[in-house]
Amino acid sequence: MGTMRSTWLALVLVLVGLQSACSGGGAEGTGPDSDGDGVADAEDCAAHSAQAWQPLPGYRDTDGDGLGAGPLATPCTAGTLPDGWAPEAGDCDDADSTRWRQVEGLYPDLDGDGATATGPVTACVGDSLAGYREAPGAPDCDDAAPRFQQSTPGWLDSDGDGVGSGESVSYCLGARPPPGYAALDGDCAPDDSSRSELLPYLYRDRDVDGATVPESGTLCAARLPIGYTNVESGRDCDDTDRTRWALSDTYVDTDGDGFGVGASESRCMGATPDPGYAAEGEDCAPEDRTLWQWRSYSHRDHDGDGATVPESGVLCTAGALPEGHHEGPLGHDCDDGNRDVRVSWSLYPDTDGDGVGSGARETLCAGPQRPQGYSFVDTDCASMNAAAWQLLSYLHRDMDGDGYTVPESGLLCSGAALPPGFRTASNGFDCDDANLTVHLRLQAWADTDADGVGAGTATMLCTDGTVRAPWSTTGTDCAAEDGTRWQTRSYFHVDRDADGHTTPEQGQQCVGAALPAPYFTQATGNDCDDTAPDLFRWAVVYGDEDGDGVGAPPRSLACLGQGMPAGFSFKGYDVDDVDAAVQEDEDEDLLVELILSP
Repeated sequence: MGTMRSTWLALVLVLVGLQSACSGGGAEGTGPDSDGDGVADAEDCAAHSAQAWQPLPGYRDTDGDGLGAGPLATPCTAGTLPDGWAPEAGDCDDADSTRWRQVEGLYPDLDGDGATATGPVTACVGDSLAGYREAPGAPDCDDAAPRFQQSTPGWLDSDGDGVGSGESVSYCLGARPPPGYAALDGDCAPDDSSRSELLPYLYRDRDVDGATVPESGTLCAARLPIGYTNVESGRDCDDTDRTRWALSDTYVDTDGDGFGVGASESRCMGATPDPGYAAEGEDCAPEDRTLWQWRSYSHRDHDGDGATVPESGVLCTAGALPEGHHEGPLGHDCDDGNRDVRVSWSLYPDTDGDGVGSGARETLCAGPQRPQGYSFVDTDCASMNAAAWQLLSYLHRDMDGDGYTVPESGLLCSGAALPPGFRTASNGFDCDDANLTVHLRLQAWADTDADGVGAGTATMLCTDGTVRAPWSTTGTDCAAEDGTRWQTRSYFHVDRDADGHTTPEQGQQCVGAALPAPYFTQATGNDCDDTAPDLFRWAVVYGDEDGDGVGAPPRSLACLGQGMPAGFSFKGYDVDDVDAAVQEDEDEDLLVELILSP
């Protein structure tokens, strides 16, 4: 751009020279000056406007990026080109200030997804290559949408059922296929939207009786129709007759009772055998339809009371044993000739009727309910007292009835539970089981200053659960004779000069509800001198000998207050600290600016 700038300056000089030569006024530029701008009308390009007098070459700069476009023109100016004009041309996009130079060999990436469109191309760009890349990326099927990159085929879908066939087109993977196309290929009926897929089948059921025969093939359908399936269901022995599907062994049944005799015969049948045949053989009475099955029994109930005695035999029956015959035992009848008794009981006499017996065991044949006056157990510890029948152990006593116990063990002949005053578990230890008003032993300390915290040697008191004055449940009073102090509190910071800024210090104080000043648990600032309230902060400072507000190295660490003492400064870049007019090296700054400028 330096060469173009030199060329422009030369062109300006030439045009100015030409204007001077054509003005007729000579080097002095004499003649009338209508607008008073110091340029004679003969040389003034705007003789009636003091705001412009000199034509300068330039190019239109619509976007204001410093480069123009279009043909060279010479607007009348005030010595410099106005806004909207530039001395240099070459802007490849004068409507966009971010683009002005053309770069060859680029690959479009307008959506910034790393995938590129067809290239290389020559593009108009600015400082960066925004929208383009120097090297090709993966092919981009849609460079306007970053989520679409890879292409995929779609197939012509004439019937709109979502499955296509034949001609294919390419579109972006993840987007919708173009209208009239589908993402899936293989429509077996491209003109019928109700069918699209070849479905295989392995079994047929022509008579639709639910039983199949092996047969494989394919059908173009949305789903397999009735009579076609891939799941075997039985094995149809006659797929032309829906009433027959299973080969079964049958027997000749002359009396029609569902049981036959003789050798079995395999027949194709449905849910029931054909008339004159039965699925079961071994009819024990082939000419009597009321009897057909041999059944054995092993127990009898002669008196019909529901309890049996062992007895075995075989009967030709109608499928079930007749009343009084059983395959297994139903209890054991101790007297099968008397239906009122059947159970043999082994019990103990219960003379007081409390449900617990005692004495020698007796055997009785009776009804299904336990006989009155007898019990299954013989542990009654008071056979003549219905209110007591078992020995219960106790481990604790409550003699004063306050609900709190002392250890004591023994046995009592009782009823369902131990009587009051006897327990199996402690309900808290009673320190005085003869006094109803006290029960709990508590440790206490003498509280002589009545601040709620005691001191000295602990004493055990028998109480009702509360320690009352002049005693306390705590013994940590650090000032036993001062009611305003009772606890030791740690501190970690102090503010001895009371300037609101603390310095670290650890220790303990005997205090009341809170730590007094100047002791604190939390830091406030970091006081550099806790003996002087006007000094409280550390700061890095520089000596300022010339008093211009900017010091020079070496730096030092100072303890300061709110202000800055004379002769010092927070700033340390004064290059001449004896001259208040000089703080920075201007030549050095200019050199740095020249090195860093593009």
